[in-house]
Amino acid sequence: MKKIGIVAALAAVALSVTACSTGASGSTGAGSQSKEIWYSTKNSTEKVHVAMANGVTNGAKMLGFDGKVVVAEADAAKQNDQLNNLVQNIRPAAIVVNPYDSDSVSDVLGRAADAKIPTAVIDNKANNAKVDVSVLFDSVKSGEMAGQKAVDLLTKKYGEPKGVVVDMYGEVVSQVFKERAQGFESVIKKYPNIQLISVLGAPQQDKATSALNNVIADQKAAGKTIDLVNTPTDTATLGAVESLKTNNLWHKAGEAGHVAVISHDGLGDVLKLVKDGYVDDEVVIDVFGVGGIATEILNAYPMQGKAVPTSGTFTPKGQYLNKEVTFTSSPTGSTVMLAPIVVDAAGADNPLIWGNVNQ
Repeated sequence: MKKIGIVAALAAVALSVTACSTGASGSTGAGSQSKEIWYSTKNSTEKVHVAMANGVTNGAKMLGFDGKVVVAEADAAKQNDQLNNLVQNIRPAAIVVNPYDSDSVSDVLGRAADAKIPTAVIDNKANNAKVDVSVLFDSVKSGEMAGQKAVDLLTKKYGEPKGVVVDMYGEVVSQVFKERAQGFESVIKKYPNIQLISVLGAPQQDKATSALNNVIADQKAAGKTIDLVNTPTDTATLGAVESLKTNNLWHKAGEAGHVAVISHDGLGDVLKLVKDGYVDDEVVIDVFGVGGIATEILNAYPMQGKAVPTSGTFTPKGQYLNKEVTFTSSPTGSTVMLAPIVVDAAGADNPLIWGNVNQ
């Protein structure tokens, strides 16, 4: 996969579509004359969303199309207006959408289907809408994998799964964070000698710092310390790091007083902490793959006039963490769930992890 630096990527996603835009015209779907595949992203400020955009545009280029990006800037109404313009005026070969609002985007996705424009949804579900394919992250599995790593780390420390575990489960409005917490805690609760402390402390870095400070203070007052922290996202991890430093609990794995840390996503700053031995494990999501694989599936099926399967497997041509994916059926149509991977210091430099791209 071609690596694009953060500056170049931001320039790419800075494209916007106005109401009077014109683009490649012609029929859509099978036999479309358009050579453009458009991606609608939620924002262009977070590195993870820039990387997702790169996945779509690199995939489009590999398939012989121009990859274009339109930016909603965290505004559901703006995203819907931009998508309406794509459907009514641009009429590209295909559209890939990361919905800012899973409910409000359903109407325009319906119009895309009526216009026979092949459409994929990635990262966030689109509720009450039929699309050709949804490519999503398996957030429950991410949490379960983190939970099993926590059990392994505690067993290595004590000879059995016991200790004090802090789960900073994130915003209650985030379905992804809910599912990660669900998966993590379902594993931890199987072990009665593990004390689980669930605390709202993410994704804001400062809130994570404050929340963990309070937990550590409470444990000190009870004559205890904490053994492991799990966060639902890397931003929260950076906050937890500040708390551990403030409380003299920031030590490398293997050193006395080390508090184990498990993080999620694959941000470069946290991957460096994994490589340096301070963060034990990172549960990495396939950020390049979510958009790239969606683009490849659109090209292989609806852009050729074929329905996307609801069973069986698909092997993408691009280089992603997921080498083969499985189709399943869902209320929104065919769905692919991308499996996460867990990396420690030995695997944190994998070039397919989005956080390792030049930033």
